[in-house]
Amino acid sequence: MPESASIIFVDDDPHVLSGLRRRIVSKRPNWKLRFCTSGAEALVNLDQHSADVIVSDMRMPEMDGAELLRSVARKYPDTARILLSGYADEQAIQTGLAATHHFLMKPCSDQEVIHAIERGLILRNYLRDPQLINILYRMPAELVWPPVFYRLHAILQYKGPHSQNELQEFSFENPGFIMLVCEMARREKLILPTEGPDLVTLIDLFGLETIKALCVIWTLHGQQTRFDPDNIDQPIDRCLILGNMAAGIAKLEGMPSETIDLIRAAALLCHIGLNVMEHVIPDQVALSRKQADDDQCDIISTEIGEIGVSHPAVSACLAALWGFKHEIVENIAFHHRPEAAPTRDSLSLLIVYAAQHFARKFGNDRHIRAAKYDRASGFIAHCDAQQKWANWERHCAPLGDNQA
Repeated sequence: MPESASIIFVDDDPHVLSGLRRRIVSKRPNWKLRFCTSGAEALVNLDQHSADVIVSDMRMPEMDGAELLRSVARKYPDTARILLSGYADEQAIQTGLAATHHFLMKPCSDQEVIHAIERGLILRNYLRDPQLINILYRMPAELVWPPVFYRLHAILQYKGPHSQNELQEFSFENPGFIMLVCEMARREKLILPTEGPDLVTLIDLFGLETIKALCVIWTLHGQQTRFDPDNIDQPIDRCLILGNMAAGIAKLEGMPSETIDLIRAAALLCHIGLNVMEHVIPDQVALSRKQADDDQCDIISTEIGEIGVSHPAVSACLAALWGFKHEIVENIAFHHRPEAAPTRDSLSLLIVYAAQHFARKFGNDRHIRAAKYDRASGFIAHCDAQQKWANWERHCAPLGDNQA
């Protein structure tokens, strides 16, 4: 992540900008910050000097934040775009979603703004890849920002007194999603088979990132009104298996619930990019899969060779786009090849990789698929996890399936 990143803040209130200048500079002194009091001024500023990220308030006279970011998307597509909005602006910003990489609900902390900018910088690096840009541009609008996920994301970010009521309303309108989350809770033995807790309780059990990840999976796979745990679609089941394995390993390591939430969410989202690629470029995905089987090599090599980009890169890009934390984005991006990650001894990344490895190893076609993948022994050693590996394997063996 570049230390000297260029960031533009746009707000019609100069006092807000002045406060941001003082607080952000103290925490990220190497960032180059520019401040504009209108959308028009921001566009002129961008004409003169490019920016890595633009952060705009929603409510401004003449040109609101959504309109500004739509203009930035057209003229400067590789600038990451973040919209700050109050909850009352939800309907007003709907038309700006396709042009918005992240949105933050006000009030939000300085750290939340900083983390959103850092995710924007990660996303900007991805947006320099023409093959990945091509896939994103070919995605239907309902996949770029799935409406059901957007609504839940907005509710969870809102800290006001009505959020619990709105979560209940959301649950009533999306019963299949609640049943999916309950299925995940049963697999982890967090609830009894006969229990059906409400969404507020499920959020307490899992954490926000897991709930959002499950909502992404749900919205990208049909949004059925009912859910049958005995007849789960294979792509959804594959995600649940990976999430269950990763969370189980993290619990074996005694990790805190907040870290387990991040690890589980990353494992759940590992294959979202593949699901999108199958929708946008199905023939190329099928060809890369066939090539991997014919040549007995890993899928990442053939995806890069046939498509020019791998599914972990697409998954990570989408996770950054949807505002998942940067630890989740990194774990997704390198879940096949952890040794290539910038963090050389990330135990959370190793756990996500291990879930992928064991899910493949214990599948019904294990002898065909597992042979194509070497174990990342060097990274395991970097994380000092050689002695733990066998215990992790014993835990995951009963959870395996042939879809991971």
